[in-house]
Amino acid sequence: MTGYLASIQDKPSYSRRIDAWKAMKLYWDGIDPKLIDEPMARTYYNRRRVGPATVRYELMQLSTALGWATTNGPKLDRRIPVWLPKPPETKRRHLDHREFDRFFEAVVAPHARIYMMLGLYTMARPTAILQLTWDRVDFMRRQIDFTPPGHVRTSKRRTIVPIATDLLPVLQEAFMARTCESVIERGGQPIACIKKAFQAASERSGVHATPYTLRHTGAVWAAEAGVPMPQLAQFMGHDDDRTTQKHYARFSPGYLLGVADAIRKRA
Repeated sequence: MTGYLASIQDKPSYSRRIDAWKAMKLYWDGIDPKLIDEPMARTYYNRRRVGPATVRYELMQLSTALGWATTNGPKLDRRIPVWLPKPPETKRRHLDHREFDRFFEAVVAPHARIYMMLGLYTMARPTAILQLTWDRVDFMRRQIDFTPPGHVRTSKRRTIVPIATDLLPVLQEAFMARTCESVIERGGQPIACIKKAFQAASERSGVHATPYTLRHTGAVWAAEAGVPMPQLAQFMGHDDDRTTQKHYARFSPGYLLGVADAIRKRA
């Protein structure tokens, strides 16, 4: 594993994979790869006592490292199969309009309210919003560029999106009151984590929401308003609209209604 990790030091996923190996090391370090089988992987799954998605990620990393070892370092003579738990069903929570209004009313801190508006109206991922600086907010063109200089592109693509009419005055007011380059800041310091603001607002309002809830909420509302899936995919930073179709097409007006209505039609 150490050889594989050393080979990906320049990859964006390196730090996450290092953290994963720290959790895996006690069980897997020193084991002869040729002894790895399904019962061993299942035992690891049962002992970890974390979610299936976490264990699946760790076992996939083990599988990748073993694959790397077939052509690098002390080569294995064959690919070692690694059992994986089934991927969990993804739960994409979104708020309806009343829930969002109730939740937003419970958000107190100014920086948190700005974040909520950005999260809803840009559908950007939490890290992209927290890393946003004012030099990438173009009021003349009414655009926000979520890609910082030197950013290494990953599967989670950053986007350039227009500034919605409801969002524009919020950003203009925040810009006039700015005390540093970061859009989401408090007391002149950038905010690194927004989770506590969500937890507090959830407790006060009785509406549970996380930073990702806003991304999904914005996408659902756009789909409900009839936005075509290819446009929504581009807005969200999806490479194509297959992912968008999978999660949001069912919220579109008349979704598959033509198919349902065609069943009883006669030539």
